Amino acid sequence: MGTRVEINLDKPTGNFWIDNGLVVLADLMGEGIFELDEIRNCLHTKLIQKTGNKGEYWDQETGQVKEYEKSNWKYPANLFIKVAGKPQKIKCSDGNTYFKGAPTFELKMSFGKRGHCDICGDQNYLEDAKQWMFPFVVDPGKFANFYSDLKRGMKLCPRCAVSGLAGYHGLLWSSQATNAMHIFIFHTDLREMLRLRQEVFDPLSLTQQKGGNVPVAFFGPYVHEITLGLLLELFSYIRKSDGLPQEARDYLANLLGASETSLALPLSMYTITGIRGQSFDMHSLEEFSRLRDFYMLYKSWITTLGRDNPENGLKEIFRQFYKREGNRDNTLWRDKIAWAVLEFGDPLPFAEQFLYEVRAKQEKPGPLAWGTEDILEKYTKEVLEMEQQLLDVLKDFGHSLGRKAQENREMGLLYSLRNAKNPEEFYRVLNDMQFRLGMTIPEDLLIMEKAERIMNNPWVRVKTLLSIYAMNAYLRSEQKPRKEATNEPA
Repeated sequence: MGTRVEINLDKPTGNFWIDNGLVVLADLMGEGIFELDEIRNCLHTKLIQKTGNKGEYWDQETGQVKEYEKSNWKYPANLFIKVAGKPQKIKCSDGNTYFKGAPTFELKMSFGKRGHCDICGDQNYLEDAKQWMFPFVVDPGKFANFYSDLKRGMKLCPRCAVSGLAGYHGLLWSSQATNAMHIFIFHTDLREMLRLRQEVFDPLSLTQQKGGNVPVAFFGPYVHEITLGLLLELFSYIRKSDGLPQEARDYLANLLGASETSLALPLSMYTITGIRGQSFDMHSLEEFSRLRDFYMLYKSWITTLGRDNPENGLKEIFRQFYKREGNRDNTLWRDKIAWAVLEFGDPLPFAEQFLYEVRAKQEKPGPLAWGTEDILEKYTKEVLEMEQQLLDVLKDFGHSLGRKAQENREMGLLYSLRNAKNPEEFYRVLNDMQFRLGMTIPEDLLIMEKAERIMNNPWVRVKTLLSIYAMNAYLRSEQKPRKEATNEPA
């Protein structure tokens, strides 16, 4: 009897990659105890495909040259699995050298001494981990980059080794336009992972070979922007979708905590980002563990935007944060803003930077996309805990300031406001505005509290939001004369 492996979704390993592979095996074969060779043969059929190209080999029985159809590992598994079929060659009477048979692709596993598996801890016969079992395998001397306890190569038991291989069949991935590639893995209770795979991601799966198999709202090379792009697209299917039946949408909403009966299970997503070439060069691995909190924020944004199709409106708001440079898009601002909102930090400095350094300097500058101020205000109130009273003061004064600055061609004043490095400079700029624009500064902004706070908020956050409102109003006012001159609606 050969090596046997138990597929049991009630026995997770705790490792997101291996657990994802266990879910794939349960989807392909069901739960139970199976011969290792049976599982491996099943995976071979899923991971190997015909290329459409032909090769030749020498058939020793007939003494003739015969054609065979070439095969290779499916994309993107072939970026990780570099095991190729290499049969022996023979030099024939015609002077040419041929394979002795059609090459076959086979991943051999050889389990030696017993010990504790480095992934699940079970005691079993062990195999040295290879990249086609576990993508994070590196030279032992570098292993501390990912697993600080290991100063040697990783040892895997049969279950973890074959589950690691199965993980390549269950990848959600996206790779468009550039050589950047992103891999996404959701991690929760294994039975919920199986249901998520079968009911949500299988119906949404795309068919293109090089662009990915999961839809994203926008693409870029950075880990946070692509994670945000996937989540915005995924969340948009919950309210309405032609791609998902109602039952699947209800399940997804329940998993994300949208109802009182929601599943009280930990839910994380891992995003692996790297560069694809002959192989995959991993640059970053990030875990996102506040998906439910982010979905609640998403719902509040959708309510705030209102009108028809707010889901697409929200995608456009985040999509706008890029700059065209030559034949490529620089999406660094979008990634920084995505990082801030996914980690529930402060996105305002990055929005301000984009507005002043990119949007205002375009050949035909225009304001931020419709709804941008609304979602920033909602975020600032709910996450950064700024009171509505101060938000109203900043919006009203900022809009008036921007319009007045545009009327007097005083954009430089807004840049001075944006560049204020301390409270003294901030108040000096406000004083200049009183004289040069004839404006009255709201009293709420003139009271500096302890620890350099204004109405219990850091002064710099108050300054940043004010400068966003002001420049956006300036650009909106600047745009109106151009539209009127061309008889376009404002």
